[in-house]
Amino acid sequence: MNTKKQENSIIEISKNLLIGLKTTIKTFFRKPVTFQYPREKREIAERFRAFPKLNVNNDGSLRCVACFLCQTVCPSEAIKIKSGYVDYGDNHELTERQKHNHSLDKLKYGTYNDGRRHPSSFDVDLLRCICCGYCEEICPEEAISMGSNYEVAFYTRDEGIYGIEKLTKSW
Repeated sequence: MNTKKQENSIIEISKNLLIGLKTTIKTFFRKPVTFQYPREKREIAERFRAFPKLNVNNDGSLRCVACFLCQTVCPSEAIKIKSGYVDYGDNHELTERQKHNHSLDKLKYGTYNDGRRHPSSFDVDLLRCICCGYCEEICPEEAISMGSNYEVAFYTRDEGIYGIEKLTKSW
């Protein structure tokens, strides 16, 4: 019977056990890494991308011009847009492009439509969204950006579809 081989295995087992105990004892006296989630929020990185949100102008109008680029580039097909013309009233702030566009001069007095398309509905299915940021990169008007809210929960699948009202809230 080979007792030397059996002796080596007992020494190796003891050695490995002591290495494991050393690691355990070393981490036992450190401050825990866990945090109490609902009360303590984890600090997220500055460049963290969560779900998309819609940006608005200073007067509260949507920056989106319904060009459908974000819908086209979305790999998960989470964005659905329907376009239309929206009347924002007489105090609508014109963009730089509109100020240099002389076709708006032809609008009759009292017409408050700014001449651009706007989304009549803009829906993002957050259950399908993969937070890739392609929509933010391709938008020529900087109307869509990635938010920083990662705490999103739903009871039904319909609650996961965010419309214009929910997307314009700052989260």
